[in-house]
Amino acid sequence: MPRPQTLVLLLVVLLAACAHVSVLHLNKANWVPGQETTLATRHWTFIFRGESQDNRIVIRGTALPRSEEIPAWATWAQDLWMQVYLSDATGQILAKDLRLYLPQDIRRGIPLEFHMEPKSIGTSGPLSISFGYRMELTAGKSINERPDHLKNAVFFASQGALFQ
Repeated sequence: MPRPQTLVLLLVVLLAACAHVSVLHLNKANWVPGQETTLATRHWTFIFRGESQDNRIVIRGTALPRSEEIPAWATWAQDLWMQVYLSDATGQILAKDLRLYLPQDIRRGIPLEFHMEPKSIGTSGPLSISFGYRMELTAGKSINERPDHLKNAVFFASQGALFQ
């Protein structure tokens, strides 16, 4: 009879084989080549244009922080990454790209440029663009630049693809 640890390991492997990464839960916009598109997420508004270039999709634009969702004092990104996803109607990810950003002031927006190379065009419906992000925001570049009551304050938020 197999040991309990072996059975648990086999169950985990089986579940992992059935799981897939999805963006169905994220806000999305239909991808229309050459058209400027605006997509609001919980903490960012993405204004972007996508183009097809040599079997790649290039997304360029700006991510603007949503002031109604981010504390007014949270102006400096200490840690920031953003990701774009190309998906089909079922939320299956067809391509993605990730960008890590150096610490910076977010008030004027974050410039975006992503390059994706889809392996297929999906099985159903229109193609969509979604964005994910992870951020740690503070009240200034260094602890010495922050007001005393905000020296250790950090605003954290994250959205991204999920295993399903």
